[in-house]
Amino acid sequence: HHLTAFDYTFAGLLGFSIIGIGIFGPINVFPELKKQGILRRLHTTPLRVWQYFMATMFSQALTGLVGVAAQFAVAIAVFKLNVAGNWFEIIAFTVLGIFMILGIGLAVGGWAKNERQAAPLANAVVFPMMFLSGTFFPRFLMPQWLQNVSDYLPLTPVIDGLRLLTTEGVHLINLGHQLLLIGIWTLVIYVIAFRVFRWE
Repeated sequence: HHLTAFDYTFAGLLGFSIIGIGIFGPINVFPELKKQGILRRLHTTPLRVWQYFMATMFSQALTGLVGVAAQFAVAIAVFKLNVAGNWFEIIAFTVLGIFMILGIGLAVGGWAKNERQAAPLANAVVFPMMFLSGTFFPRFLMPQWLQNVSDYLPLTPVIDGLRLLTTEGVHLINLGHQLLLIGIWTLVIYVIAFRVFRWE
């Protein structure tokens, strides 16, 4: 099918949205809950950290999927986006990406005592991914050494996978490299998130 410039860049826009959903959501919510003493009160209940994380993950993922669906609707209706891939596989891959990136938000928001701690740390994590993972411009335009470095940023396999799914109709079974990186990053990120989480 005919591939437009927008078709190619749309995956980067999705990646940008996933960052907003996964990172800036928790870092805005957690410090405020700590400030109000809500997390401290929750800590006195039988609720465990992993249970709280799971509840947060599912609520944020659901919100994120609604936002992504709205993006697709606008892109198709207004910008005539051509989607070559299978919708079920695109949704499944998007959920995996949201869960992984959300772990970064949970780690930063869970560790930070207040917004003054959370915001600078979140920006330090987000900006390299925004500019090096193919969010705003293709990675092949970067020097080779920088491409090699950016290969291993958490957001890169998400954007690369979404681009292959939406523009080339590649199936999930052929995204082994991207799925492996997402799996490794998810494990590492959530181990860190559990260890650094503070109730107050």
